[in-house]
Formats: sequence, structure tokens, C-alpha cells
Amino acid sequence: MKKYVLLAVAALVGLAVVSCKQKEIEPEDALSIAGTTITVGKEAASPAITFTANKAWKAESDSQWIAPDKTSGEAGNVTITIAVSENDTWAERSGKVTVSVGKVKTVFTIVQGTESILESAFAFSISPEAQDIAIPVKTNLQYTVTPAADSPWITVVSTKAAPQEGTIKVHVAANSELAPRTGSFVVAAPGYSQTYTVVQSAAWIPASAAEAIYIGNSQSIYDNETWTINLHQQYVVKLATEDGDKVTVVLNKKGELKDGVFSFFPVDKLPQGSFEVDATGKKVDGTFSIMSSTGEEKYYTGLVIDGRELTIYDGEVVVAEENGNYIITAILVDAVGTQHNYSYAGPVALSNDFCGGNAEVNWKNTYDTHFTTKANGWYVSFYHPRKNPADKNEVAYSSFSFFSAPGDVNLEEIPEGTYTFGAAEADASLKYKNGILKANPGLLSDVNVSLYNEAGGIVYTDVTPEGSKLVITKNADGTKNFKYSATVTPYSYDESYNKVSGSPVQVSIDVNVPVGKATDTQTHPSEDGDAVITSLEGAAGSVYIGYWYGSNIGVLEDGTTMKPAIADTPCNVFSIGSNSSFNGAWSAFFSIVSDAGWTYVKTYPANNPRYSSDPVPDGTYTFSAEAKIGALLPLRSGTASRCYIQNTYSGTTYYPVSGSITLDKGTISMDLVCKATEAALEGRPVSPASIHVTGGSDFTCSYLQDWSAVTRVKGLSINSPVPLN
Repeated sequence: MKKYVLLAVAALVGLAVVSCKQKEIEPEDALSIAGTTITVGKEAASPAITFTANKAWKAESDSQWIAPDKTSGEAGNVTITIAVSENDTWAERSGKVTVSVGKVKTVFTIVQGTESILESAFAFSISPEAQDIAIPVKTNLQYTVTPAADSPWITVVSTKAAPQEGTIKVHVAANSELAPRTGSFVVAAPGYSQTYTVVQSAAWIPASAAEAIYIGNSQSIYDNETWTINLHQQYVVKLATEDGDKVTVVLNKKGELKDGVFSFFPVDKLPQGSFEVDATGKKVDGTFSIMSSTGEEKYYTGLVIDGRELTIYDGEVVVAEENGNYIITAILVDAVGTQHNYSYAGPVALSNDFCGGNAEVNWKNTYDTHFTTKANGWYVSFYHPRKNPADKNEVAYSSFSFFSAPGDVNLEEIPEGTYTFGAAEADASLKYKNGILKANPGLLSDVNVSLYNEAGGIVYTDVTPEGSKLVITKNADGTKNFKYSATVTPYSYDESYNKVSGSPVQVSIDVNVPVGKATDTQTHPSEDGDAVITSLEGAAGSVYIGYWYGSNIGVLEDGTTMKPAIADTPCNVFSIGSNSSFNGAWSAFFSIVSDAGWTYVKTYPANNPRYSSDPVPDGTYTFSAEAKIGALLPLRSGTASRCYIQNTYSGTTYYPVSGSITLDKGTISMDLVCKATEAALEGRPVSPASIHVTGGSDFTCSYLQDWSAVTRVKGLSINSPVPLN
């Protein structure tokens, strides 16, 4: 039995040996290297991978910029070279190379760097208003945006974290400063810093130079209701820019009445505050003067750009001062509505051209006496600020016309000498009323003196010629001294406009005058004859010559009738004209009838019920001897004509007999045939009986007086001084 067991075991062993020889065991997939990360720079590179594979292998890249030189092979020791392209992007990048043997895979990560970059657009020159600046930016870094400590007007609105391609946005506040400003902000990242500069222009054009002149009470500005002078002070401020712009602003500061005596603002500094435009022409306190349609302003705010003067209509001027330095801003709006902003910061040299009140000097030149003695004519006027209210004979205003020796004159110097009161004779041989006189040197031909009343108003006087003389001498400091004494008789008018004279009083004037250059304002010679109007020297239409006679010129309130009348026909009747000169030689006055579309509105000034600032209606007005709508009438008030053209040099007056005038948006055009009276022509060497006036110019007719009251139109009639046939 034992024998059989041993045989069985031997048989099993033998069977096992036979089975092993029939089937070998398959080896497992194997790689001899683990995956890793390979880091290269931005330049092209060729890193190598070495491994052992026990079977066939494959290599695959997931990125175009990674290219293995072998992608497959047999078992064994293997070296693969990987071609990595240059990184020309702005960001770091990575890719993978996967090596596999059967199911066994090893991943190699290729990380390729780049340079640290933070790129953005460079800036910036910007306008003065508040605004955001969006700056394109691309970066692979974390960065910060920080405004400079001296640039609080720059703030960060938004940024984007790296790595990103987007924008940096900063906000710039409005520049309210007088001059352009420069600020900055810094964009920073590790190893990188860039400063960006922002230059923001100012809302103001900076002036590089400034001067000012105190000119005292330089204007004859009255309250037309109470006829009192406005005791204001005026300061002329002149600014200049580096580009050659010239800015002139004229500031008005009113004197204060304290204990019956006017106390003036100190004349060694400019008044501070905000000054609005003076639309009334009355030099109201806290205003700046513009050239009004009345033409009263000797000094007015203006702007010269590229040699061309712009007319200023509106705006605001602000003056501030600290420790002798001024900040001046001027917002000036011109006639077409364009706004001009100027500023100045710094000291202002202030000179004093104040004399008495102020002197105005005109050289009448030799045209006054051109054909006779050829003496040079002069005109000087003074406004005297009130100093002693207890003095009932204190002079408020004075003016003198006098004649010096013939020949060339220096307009910088008023001639010294003694001038005795007398009459300048008209030349009998020429029969001219104006322009040509017999006036010998030393003649004082005309004097006007006005006094203050107890309330500070103005009282006019008649000057007694006897003993009246003017003495002019030169002081050591170069100023001129004017001495004058005379007997004057104050006068006024009653309710019927009759002159009422008071008692004669003695007045004395003693004024030292720092007089500047004289102005030549005399009318130039112009012979009588046909005229073509092309220009108007000075403003047309004023409270002195613009009249509104009412809305119906039929039966008047006092029962009289202006014939021929427009019975029961609504209309408006005006007298308009200019006491300035057309072509420097002609003045004009016209009476016209418009329809009822114009309504008298009491607007000039707002607190004065006598005046309207509404322009006369546009239209064509044709000469007619009968009153009708659209007519140019030979209107008369008593014996005074309200329709004529006058040669202001020769004095010859011509009256329209046919033709028309046209008013259109501030202009006038004329086509008129006019005649002179026989009396006016008698003895004249060159004075045609009829002239033809054509052409046109600027002509603004507004600021009309209401003459519709009975006392003012009582003598109104339609009657030409010359025959109309």
C-alpha cells in the first residue's frame, strides 16, 4: 500500500513540470522614470527626457509649441528631445508631453516663462472739466495704481487683477484753478514702476501782466428822475496774455454818504467782490461798465483778440486780494454769445488818474478856426467829488472851452496861460453856424458850472461873463493847475418848464490835474453835398433824443389836433436819431409811424418809469406829408424840426422831401432827397439846395423817453420847413 502512495506523488510532480514548460508568464508594462515638471525660459529650448521601457512606447504633446523629436519606439533605453518654441506671448504658459507604455503613462509638464510685463497707454493732456480716463492695460503681474500725494484731484476708479488684459480707470476732478495744473499717478508691480503725468488745462486763460488806473468820477451819469449825479468811483483794470490778448475791465464802486460827506473807497487798492455787467449805463455799485447804446462811456470793458476788438455784453468779474496780491477772474460774453474766461494772480500796479473828480481833455484842433485865426481849440471838463456839504456853493462840475496859439500842438500838454471870457465870432463871410469861428489865442469862449444842492443833487447855473477868466499853470510835479472864479446864477424849471433863476453866488475852482493825452473829438470838415453813409461814429439812440409820442397821433388830450391826423387808428409815433456823427460829419433825426404792434414798456432802468429799452420797430418808412402807418413824417414840435439831416461841420440843415429809411436788426439804410431852407443857404459859398443821402450803417434805436404826456406833445404838428413840391 505504501508503494502505491509514493508513485502517485511522483506522477503529480511530473505532471507539473510538463505544464510549466507548455505556458510562460507575460511581464507587466513598465517605465523606468516618473513624471516631472520641466521649466524653461522664454527663449526656444530643447530639454531631453530619458527613460527605459520594457515594451513599445509612444510620446504625445498637447501643445503646438511643444514638439518631441520621437513620438514612438521599441522597448529599451530611450532619449527624447523636446523642441520648445520661443514664448512670444505676454503670459507664462505650460504644456504636457505624455509618454506611455501600454497602460502605464508618465506626464511631463513643460513650463515656459516670459519677461515680467505691465504695458499701458501713455497719456495725457486733457480739458478742464471733470472726466474719467480709461487706460488700456495688459499684465501678468499683480499691480497697484497710486495717485501722487500732490495730486488729490486724481482718484482711482477701477483696476483689474493680474493676469488680465483690460483697463485702469482714474477720475480727474474739474480744474477750478486759475492756471493749468500737472499731476501724476504711479502704476507699480514687482520689479516694475511707471509714473504717468496728467496735464489738465484751466477754465481760465492766464494773464501774464496786469495794471490798473483809478480814474475817479469820470462820467456824467445822472438819475434822470431826480437829476442827481451818481458819485461813483471807477477803476480801469488792464490784463494781457502771452498770446497778445488784451482785456480791459472797468469796475464801478460807489462812494458812501457818511455824516453828510461822501467817503470813497481807498484809491491805493482795487475794490474786492463780484462785479456784474452794468446794463443800464448808470455805473451802479458793484458793476463793470460796457459800451452802452447811449455812448456815454469814456471807459468800458472790452476784449481785443488778434487785433480785433470784441463788444462785451455780459459776464462777471471777481476781484480778491491778500497781502498785496490779487486774484482776478473775468468771464466776458461777446456780442455773438461766445464766452471768454481770463484770470490773473499776482500784484497789480495801481496808478491814480484822479483830478478833482476827473478831467476829460479834448483838442478841438484847427478845424474850429480853420479859415480864420487858426487858433487851436481845447475843451476840459471836471467832476468834483463833494467834500463839504455845508458849503452851498460847492462846485460839482465845470467845463471850459479856450483857444491857444496857432500851429502844431503837443497833445500831451495842455497849453499854459490866462484865458479871458468872450464870444467866439462866426465868420460873417462864410455864414457857417458851426465849425468855423474867429477865435484869437487867449479866448475863453464857453464855461459851464454846476453846484451841489443840499441833497447832493446837481444845480445848473448861468455864468456871468464879466471878470471871468481861467489861469493854467504847470506845477513842479508836472501836473497842471486850473484856477477859475466867477459869479454864477443857479436856475431850475417849474412844472410848466419855465426857467426860474435864483440869487447869484461866487464860486472858485482850484484843481491840480495830472492830465493825460488829449483826445481829438472835433467834427472834421465836410462840404455840403450828396453823402453816402457808411459808418456811425458812436452809439445811436439815447434817452436824450429817442422820443415816443404815443399810440395814436390823432386828437390830443388837450383837445388840439395834429393835422393831418390818423383818426382812431392804433399806431406808434417815434422820433429817433443820433447825436453822434455819420461819417464823422452828419447827424440825423427822423420821425416815423409804425403799427400798433409795439407796446411801451417802462424798463430802463427798472425803477425809472420814464424810459423804455425796447428797440424801435424794424421796417421801411417812406417819406409822406400825411400821417399814416409806415410814414417818415416832417414832424415838428413847436418850431423845432424832428426830421432832418445836418452837416455838423458847416451847420447846414437839410430836410427830407422824398425817399425812405429802413431799420433792420440794428442797422439803418437811407435813400433820401433833402432840401435846405433859403435862409440857411444865404451867403454860403458851397451849399447846394438839394442833396441825396444814401448808404447805411449800424444804428441801434432804443432807450426812448415817454413824450405822450400833454405838456410834451402840445405843439406837435406835421409841417416841413421846406417846400415839398
